[in-house]
Parts: sequence; structure tokens; C-alpha cells
Amino acid sequence: MRKPLTIGMLMLLLLGIMPLASAELQGYDKNRGYDYVTMGSYPYTKEGEAKPVLWRVLSVEDGKALLLTEYILDAKQVIFENDQKVIEKHAFRRISAYDESDLYAWLNTEGIDILLGDDPLRGAVLEEPGLGFLYPLRDEDYLNQSYGFENGRWGEALNAYPSHQAVCTPYAAAHNLYVDSRNKKSPYWCVAIKGATDYKFGLVGYNGHISWGAYTNIKVGGLRLAVRLDLSLIDIQSGTGTQSDPYVPRFAGAPALPEAALTETSAAATAAAPAAEPTAALTAAPTEAPTEAPTTEIPAEKSGVTLSLIGDCSIGDSYQSRQVANSYHNVVAQNGYGWPFSLVSDYLLNDDWTVANLEVVLTRRTKHSDKMYNMIADPDHVQILLEGGVEMVNTVNNHCMDFLDAGYQDTLSTLAQAGVAYFGTVYPNKPEGHDDLGVRDVGDIRFGFVGFSYPQDSDVKRIASRIKKLKEEEGCDVVIVSLHWGRETYMTPENWQISYAKQVIDAGADAIWGHHPHVLQPIQFYKGKPILYSTGNFTFGTMSKVDPSTGIFQLTYEKTEGKAELKELRVIPCETQGSPDYRPFELTDPAARKQVFSKLVLKREYKGTQNPPASFLESGIIQFENGQMLP
Repeated sequence: MRKPLTIGMLMLLLLGIMPLASAELQGYDKNRGYDYVTMGSYPYTKEGEAKPVLWRVLSVEDGKALLLTEYILDAKQVIFENDQKVIEKHAFRRISAYDESDLYAWLNTEGIDILLGDDPLRGAVLEEPGLGFLYPLRDEDYLNQSYGFENGRWGEALNAYPSHQAVCTPYAAAHNLYVDSRNKKSPYWCVAIKGATDYKFGLVGYNGHISWGAYTNIKVGGLRLAVRLDLSLIDIQSGTGTQSDPYVPRFAGAPALPEAALTETSAAATAAAPAAEPTAALTAAPTEAPTEAPTTEIPAEKSGVTLSLIGDCSIGDSYQSRQVANSYHNVVAQNGYGWPFSLVSDYLLNDDWTVANLEVVLTRRTKHSDKMYNMIADPDHVQILLEGGVEMVNTVNNHCMDFLDAGYQDTLSTLAQAGVAYFGTVYPNKPEGHDDLGVRDVGDIRFGFVGFSYPQDSDVKRIASRIKKLKEEEGCDVVIVSLHWGRETYMTPENWQISYAKQVIDAGADAIWGHHPHVLQPIQFYKGKPILYSTGNFTFGTMSKVDPSTGIFQLTYEKTEGKAELKELRVIPCETQGSPDYRPFELTDPAARKQVFSKLVLKREYKGTQNPPASFLESGIIQFENGQMLP
């Protein structure tokens, strides 16, 4: 009896050290779900300690398996220009294919080294033409239902498409890799190039929708990456393929190890894996000051986060004038999408975030409302915002419904597909209404944005509830309230606006940004919070003969002890132009600059508010310390 027992025990021992020959990776099946695999290691903890990476198997075809990471991993900045002078000036470059990008180069050198190191499994990773060994999936992949994805780009809420999310690791959270504060899931990011002449870069944004953008000078945060494995070159060492007990593959040419030894090896590899030091190379290159510095110097290095607010941007024409010789459309067609912001783009590309009032409908529809001026722009004009450095727009104003609700829907869709964030509330509490709040992490500060047009007394409560939602539910540090209000062409606000602004700030707003009069109006401060009553026209088709003074209004916030405080308000004085140029430009003459600054100061004091200090008339800068305005 002893001999058979000994043989049986020997067989069990051998089974423990042999590959699981019967285990085969399988692609997604709607009845059984996914197979899961661990492969490679990556910084996981807040401190950067590496741990094994979990992957799901999307498909198995022709002996090859497509694997997608379950984790959000760090990534390098993506830039898009070939001209070395432009690269040095703006930290971006133009490309005609993904494999020309610095992201492609990084992922297939440092990136894959961090992930797989000298793991023999690298020998089973296949190179995908135009994508490399380690790559983000393409647009069509994320809509492929055979991979287990929902066939939709976005939903009403972040959680509308759970398969469009990845695990938020503590490392990703600590490094602001686009984490949703409400849960431990995070939307993934993807890459695709539409064509050699389009130079477009596809991303899945923080709210889960797939979008396109031609430029970015900010760090692309979390990437959910993919690899394809040659299954003929691997064995399954252990595991059952579930998410809690994933398969552990090994390169077929490597000697098999007992499971205990495998655990020790994995632990040793994790301890030896590169942590925080390699990922330091992933941070975006700092932008540099322009070669020819403007009068208002752009600091090479600064603390805090700088938000630029610009006024009315109608990057199109009235419907009846879009075909005339010097229309906005024709000027852009002749000079390119970069033309409208070309004289001020240095500022907008070197700040941290730029927001504009978009006073035009991005549509090709012809059915419009019965009014004198219906503002329209070809949807391709969204490229003007991208090339000008505008990352977000307010969409609600007196022209947003010029082409009815269908036109407004076209605008939102165009912005979303271009990767331009937007916000605005129109027709609240009505079936045809829209209620979009903006939330954006910029550096270590989370900003919230609320937009109302022609605000009424009854809207104060609506605005207050949205501020509360942004601060309490979304965790916003700073909330900007955008108000399209006031009398057109008047250079001073009305008394009701001063009272209204106080109520909005009492409701929790940290700044009020106004527009609509098409001219500048003064700045006030209430409880240390800025009120910009009107920021004027910035680039405007069908521009009437109004005062051309305008500016770039920059708010710099700094986070100390967990609280974001306003440190500086800076105005870059500009003048806008009508037909046939349409380009705003910075004023350099001291007298002209001072004239603009003087238009931003009220000639009288109002109870409970502060005007800018006397020094503002010379510098255009107001500084704060501990919430108090400095003289």
C-alpha cells in the first residue's frame, strides 16, 4: 500500500510545480464575463511602491490575446508640433500619426521598462503596427461590444458605463490622474489619430466621453494601456482566472517554479521594481516664456494655479453675413484656425486653464429663431479654441438657442468630441433644459463652474444649490459663477447687479465672471472675492462699433493647509479688432495700458465692497495675503 500512496503524493507534488496545461485564456463572454491575468508591476501605493498589475482579457483570436489594464497608470505629456522653435516656446508639436508622438516613444521605451522590466514575458508581447508593444486602445476598440464595452461614448453620469472605468490606485489618486472623488473608479484614456491631415488626438475625458483635440500643453494623466500576447509562448503558472484569483502566466521558455517560490519571486520583483524615481520622468515639461516677452512678463516659474478668463468669443458670424468677403468664416479659411488667438496665445498656452464665453452656435443647421442676429459657426471652428489654448467654455447666453435646441445640442456634441470642456444652465427644471456643471482638477486645486444667462431673482436659489453641490458633493475648492448679464455697451454695472453679486458670493461663490455688455466694466471685491462685471468682447464676428478695450483676466490660487486661496488677480490689457482681422492683441504703450486699467475701477465706493488699490492703475496686478487685498 505504501508504494501507490508514495506515487500519488509524488503526482500531486509534480502538479503543484507544473504549468496548468488545461488552463487557456478566453476572451470576453457576456455569460461568463472576463478572464483576468497579473503581469508586470507598477507603482501602486501613494509612496510609489510597485505591485503586480491586473489585466482583463478582451479577446482571444488566432492564438493571440488582447489584454487591457485594470489600473490607471501614469503617462507622459503629449505634444504635437514639428517646428523646433515652436516646441521650445510652447512645449507642443504637430504630428501626422500616433507613432510620431512622444507618447509612443515613451511607452515603448521607459514605459514598458517600468511595467515589465526584464520579465521574460516581454518575449511574448507582440508589436502592433503603428502602436508599438504597449499602447492605448483606439476609438473603435472602446465601442466594441464583443470586448464587453457599452456601445456609447458617454452617459448622463460618470457611472453610466461601468465598463468604461478602471481601478483608481492610491498612486493614481495621489498624483491627480483624473480620479472621480465620489468613488474608487476612474475613467480611462485612449489615443487615436483620425488621419494624416487631421492631426487629431483622441482622449477619453474625465467625465467618460471620447473626445478629439489637436493640441494639448498639459500632462495627459491616467492611461489605461493594452498589450497583445502570443499565447503559443506562454503557460499559465497558477490562478483560476477570476478577478480575485487571476491567472499568473510565464514565458514558455522559462523553468517552472513551485507556487511558493513564485510568490517569493513576485515579492522580490515588487521590492526591486522602480517606484517614484522613474515616474518623475512622466511629468509634463514646463512651458517657457515667449521668445519676445510681452510687456506683462509671463513668469518662467510660479507657485499656485493660474486660471485665465476671457470675454465674449463669437468665433463665427451672424447667419446672414457668413458668406461676405471679410466674414469671420472667410478670414479663418484664408489664415487658418490659429489666426484669431495668434497674437495672445502665448498667455493662453502658458497658463494652467483658460475659460471663454462661447457666444455662437456650432452647427450646420439652417432653422433658426426669429431675431435680428443668429450667431453661427461651422463646427470645425472648434479648432480655433484648441489652437488658441482655450480648454473650457461657458455655453449659456442670449445666442446659445439661436438655432433652437437642436443647434445647442450640436454645440455640446462638437465641444465634447473636440475635448473642450463646457458648462452652463439653460431653462432649468424644464424638459428642454440643460444643466451642465463644470468640474476640473487643475494642479492640486479642484475648480467648479456654474453658468447662468440673464439671471433673475429666482435664480439665486438655483445658483446657490449648484454651488453647494459642487463644493459638498464634488469636493471643489473654488467655484466660479459665470453670469451673462448687464446692459449692452454700458461701461458700468447697474445697481441691481452689485446687490446680486453679493448674494451669489454669500451663497458660496469664490469669483463672479461676467459678460454680455461687449465692453469692459469695473472690478469689485466682496469679502475678498473678485467680481468681474464684464470682461468685454475678445474675438467677435459681427462686432458692432463699441469700445474695443478688453483683457485676459488671470486669477492665481494657491492651496495651503488644504484650502485654496486667491493670491493674485492680473489683467493683461488688450484691444480687440473687428473685420477683417478679428484678433485681440496686447497693449504695450503705458498710457494705453493705464487707460484700460482705469476702465476697471469704479469712481465711487459701494458699501461692503472694495475697489482695486491705487497700484492697480500702473501694474494691472492685485495681490492678496490671507484673503486680504494688499495695497
